[in-house]
Amino acid sequence: MAGYVTRALFIYSTEGEQYREQVENNPVGTRITSIAIQELPDNQETVTHADHAVVCGELNEIKTILELAQKYGFSVGILPLSRQKKLIRSYRLPVKTDDALLLALQSSPHLMDLVFCNDTVLLFTGSFGRVPLVANAQHTHLSKIILRGIKRLFSLKLLPVTITTLGTNETTIDTAVSGVLIFENSEKSFATGLIDHEYSCVDEMVSMLLIAPFSIIAYLQLMLYRLFAPTKAGRILPSVGFIKSRHFRLDSKKDIKFIIDGEIKISTPLECRVVPGAVRINHGCKTPVEQASDVGKEKTIINSLPAGKELLKAKDKRVPFFTYASEDRFRDLFKALRADAKIDTIYIVLMLLSTMLASVGLYLNSSSVIIGAMLLAPLMAPIISMAMSLLRYEQILFRNSFYKIALGVALALSVGAILTLIFPYQPFTQEMAARLNPSVLDLMVAIVAGIAGAYTKSYKEILQSLAGVAIAVALVPPLAVAGIGLGRGDLYFFGQAFLLFSTNLIGIIISATITFRVLGFSPVVRHRRGILVVILSLFLISIPLYLAYDEIVFQARFEKSWQRERFLVNEKYLIVKQAKLTKFRDRKILTVEIYARETLNRFDLTEFRRKVVQNFPYDLEIRAKIIYIP
Repeated sequence: MAGYVTRALFIYSTEGEQYREQVENNPVGTRITSIAIQELPDNQETVTHADHAVVCGELNEIKTILELAQKYGFSVGILPLSRQKKLIRSYRLPVKTDDALLLALQSSPHLMDLVFCNDTVLLFTGSFGRVPLVANAQHTHLSKIILRGIKRLFSLKLLPVTITTLGTNETTIDTAVSGVLIFENSEKSFATGLIDHEYSCVDEMVSMLLIAPFSIIAYLQLMLYRLFAPTKAGRILPSVGFIKSRHFRLDSKKDIKFIIDGEIKISTPLECRVVPGAVRINHGCKTPVEQASDVGKEKTIINSLPAGKELLKAKDKRVPFFTYASEDRFRDLFKALRADAKIDTIYIVLMLLSTMLASVGLYLNSSSVIIGAMLLAPLMAPIISMAMSLLRYEQILFRNSFYKIALGVALALSVGAILTLIFPYQPFTQEMAARLNPSVLDLMVAIVAGIAGAYTKSYKEILQSLAGVAIAVALVPPLAVAGIGLGRGDLYFFGQAFLLFSTNLIGIIISATITFRVLGFSPVVRHRRGILVVILSLFLISIPLYLAYDEIVFQARFEKSWQRERFLVNEKYLIVKQAKLTKFRDRKILTVEIYARETLNRFDLTEFRRKVVQNFPYDLEIRAKIIYIP
């Protein structure tokens, strides 16, 4: 059970005087000496010898009492005004005056650090510039967060700042930010949730978040994280930096105004320092044992902030729609893409094995074997490299990627043709047929696969997903079918399959280039001539793809209309269970399943064919499967 002080000062402002009688007649019997804040200079001796003080006033007046408490060693209880919502939430004070008074008079105060910003006490937060979304408290309504976010969408500007940590290790950081958020004992918010276990009122540190969205895209990404992603402690998001130090200085060539606790404006340079365990305060926050897990440990996470060449491009400018380009930031990716563009023995061996496996799978009509060939196929990597070379106009990367892709295509066609010539058995399977009628839907698959391929290549943590992308787009099987067409001397067979491969190739290059652009690997598409050639190729192949898609729609409607169609043939009833219309070269093939109760002879089937053919304006090959039912 909580104990209470036997005597205390009640220091009140003009507005706080309304609580004077209630405090003096408190229910726990504490003897109260009341002093108006403006009378403090005349009562220095009383304050000097005080053991405990309850303060009720404006924030700047509460800060004055805290500085006196640090100087003279008395403990402090806070009786908040009803309008001081942020103070109540930050120090977890009761909303009801009676309960807040009981907490303020308790005899077991907690030690707390005191943070000074240019000799001004920081109670909860300090900020400057645009701190979009991050600073919103947890109770803020979703609609307000969205409206504020959209309002600031195109007004973000990155300002150059220099931050020097003066704690255990002195470090100087030159960067550019749209805003800075400093907090010591802030109310719960998205920002504090990110570093919940990293800050405390007794950890001898002050925490700072630096917000630096490189682009509108990065800002929107931050907004999506804020709105929909669960807050995880220690998860510093892209476009956000984090510094925790006992003492730091922030400077800028331009005069920047810091707002301390929503009231006081302080101009740069800003110097923040912590006085550990400076005061004893009655509050409802977590106890020191629960909070202070990393006392005195500094931390700096600035990987997502502008530096080097990025800083020169970013500072004093409004953030662009797309991210700034920087090879420094993405050095590992560029190294990987350049390696992917070089021809080596592994690539040649995998191309040969994957094409052989795909060809065998096509002859066996085995989808599982073909999927295995897709996993082995190494073609996706140089295609992604070519997309980057077009974006950044890197001629060596483009040339290497082109040669590697061309070699892979030549190997695949050669293997498919040679296997066809070796094997005397040459069936036409469904797996082959599936790759002879590309449509605009295949182009859509290639575009999505290109986006996924560029995205997975950009992030190491999801790089293992690239195999799944290769399966989705299936580059080698159409090449194997084209090779089989060459081996058979069938140009239609070759042309249709190679059209599918070309569709996949062009779709991946276009979408991967755009994806890399959106992710910020170049401020513009530099190799415009190359991109125009790819776009022209895309336009040209889209014509037959669209026509093929139109035919697919027609076939789907036709097949649906023929379900349960009835025919009377030589006084025998036939019911069409299922119909499928396919095309091979200039032939139309109608495959039907028929229900019949009586045995059908050759004359019955001839009559059935005559009745079916009269519904079509062209020659039709009919393949019927008869199912006899009782």
